[in-house]
Amino acid sequence: MKKTTRIFTILIFVFLYIPMAVLILGSFNTGKNLAVFEGFTLQQYAELFKDGDLLALLGNSLLIAILSTAIATAFGTFAAVGIHALKPKMRKAVMSLTNIPMTNPDIVTGISLSLLFVFVGTGMLGNKQSLNFWTLLIAHVTFNLPYVILNVMPKLQQMNPALQDAAMDLGCTPVQSFFKVTLHEIMPGMIAGAIMAFTMSLDDFVISYFVTGTDFVTLPVKIYSFTKKPIHPKIYAMFTLLFLLIFVLMVIMNLLQLRGDKRKTEKRAKPVSRKMQMFKRVCAVACVLVLLFGTVALIITTRQDKVTLNIMNWGQNIADGSDGTMDIIAEFEKAYPNIDVNYSEYASNEELYSKLSTGGLVVDLVIPSDYMIARMIKEDMLLELDFDNIPNYSNINTTYKNQAYDPDNKYSVPYTWGTVGIIYNSKFVDEADVTGWELLWNEKYAGQILMFDNSRDAFGVAQYKLGIDVNTTDKAQLQRCADELAKQRPLVQQYVMDQVYAKMEEGNAWIAPYYAGDAMMMMDNNPDLRFYLPQEQTFNLFIDAMCIPDCCENKEAAELFINFMCDPEISGANMDYICYGSPVDGATEYMEDYLAESEVIYPPADVLERGRSYGFLPEDITRYVENLFLKVRVS
Repeated sequence: MKKTTRIFTILIFVFLYIPMAVLILGSFNTGKNLAVFEGFTLQQYAELFKDGDLLALLGNSLLIAILSTAIATAFGTFAAVGIHALKPKMRKAVMSLTNIPMTNPDIVTGISLSLLFVFVGTGMLGNKQSLNFWTLLIAHVTFNLPYVILNVMPKLQQMNPALQDAAMDLGCTPVQSFFKVTLHEIMPGMIAGAIMAFTMSLDDFVISYFVTGTDFVTLPVKIYSFTKKPIHPKIYAMFTLLFLLIFVLMVIMNLLQLRGDKRKTEKRAKPVSRKMQMFKRVCAVACVLVLLFGTVALIITTRQDKVTLNIMNWGQNIADGSDGTMDIIAEFEKAYPNIDVNYSEYASNEELYSKLSTGGLVVDLVIPSDYMIARMIKEDMLLELDFDNIPNYSNINTTYKNQAYDPDNKYSVPYTWGTVGIIYNSKFVDEADVTGWELLWNEKYAGQILMFDNSRDAFGVAQYKLGIDVNTTDKAQLQRCADELAKQRPLVQQYVMDQVYAKMEEGNAWIAPYYAGDAMMMMDNNPDLRFYLPQEQTFNLFIDAMCIPDCCENKEAAELFINFMCDPEISGANMDYICYGSPVDGATEYMEDYLAESEVIYPPADVLERGRSYGFLPEDITRYVENLFLKVRVS
């Protein structure tokens, strides 16, 4: 029996730590493929320490973790002392309430805190930017408090209550008794709680995602946007260092726990030496100094003479200097040294709309798609542009002006355009089946088909297949589309957005509808992938455009950025990275030849005639479609 238990325990630990071992091994691999170890190198670590942006994000995470840990440890300790002083029944009830945040789903906590911060900041105090560094810090302190209380309470219960009385009999005041006796006895619990709070804060993504503003982003939130392309090995190096940091902290916490248990078994406690007392005082002062200097540093860094331009764009939808491309933002900041760009990302039009409509953010420039622009114009969420600040607008091809979503060209300037078709793996998919949208319903490929995880694109595919207008408001026709998607549901491996990259590039799925530019990126990484627009059927032809939302604070700087992106050389360099069509005349002259001549990016004119754009749907129809899609997803 003991042997079986040991084997079972070993298997559990192997299962838990093999992913970590693979990641650590990958950080020392000369190749980018985790499945093949090509040779040992420290190059990934060298690149990591050269990447100022990643280190800055890590610094953000460490700053939040240290500050929230210090505050939560202080408040949590005093809270534990207060709870311990309650009567047993009341203490039990309060502890039950204290434990709720730990068992509550993180997404519920995150959304609740976000709504609270927006309500107080925007609704009551009138601040545009109610989600910022301070809301992130408060959120982290909030979810860290229960962990500190949970670790301190057992130490208070183990402590001999007569010690405090004895200290006061010897002349101590209650406050002196707490700092000289109680604090000493519960110190192992405080340290254990602080270490746990630190690791929880450093690791947190879900809650941070909902309470993060545009001025301060932590590493986990940023890493979420790294899914469009294969993760660079230097990220593995960072993960390895973080894992080692957490591992060391856990070892320290366990050693402290063992030390506390050992002292408990001793017949009498040894007197605390003056050196130990001095060490603990130094540690306490160090924690206060970290909190003080961290706050001062934050105030200093936020008081800048530069104008901050807050941009929100699709994930990895701008050239960043990787893959030998131009770093667009760096070039813009070089051209306008008084402007500092704060760049953040979103995964879908709906996510962007949700962030802006909820409020609490200051965003100066966004790049939504056509139908979302129409919705935002109708709901007065966009500001009219001053084209005196955008002289390069004359470079925009007339084909992309006066679109239905912005007929008078008041609110938007085209950023890029593209199509939606089907990407497939030629190793596994029969070319005879590659004709139309029907491939996504082919039972031969059950379990290997991916589908859009947003209602508008998913319904669009069904509408193209059935020959229904993509902008229909007829509920009977929309129900037909839902029924068609329900037929497809048993064949679908997963509903995805950016996850499509890893799935298709690694051959874990064979067929997916997706955007042409993203398909081009995937094809560069896997030569077996192909892309096509369905024959004799309609498909989505979309335009993403630069707009200024009504929460903007630096409109002129945003218009300067729009003007910068309308330069043919800049636009062409940008398209080299994102692999979409440029609406700027002359941009193809600055693109790589294989991209400028690709029919995936620039389909023939007769093919583009079959393209259809999404239009604005009334609110009730949008909700109806979303509810129908939700039913399909959960069926």
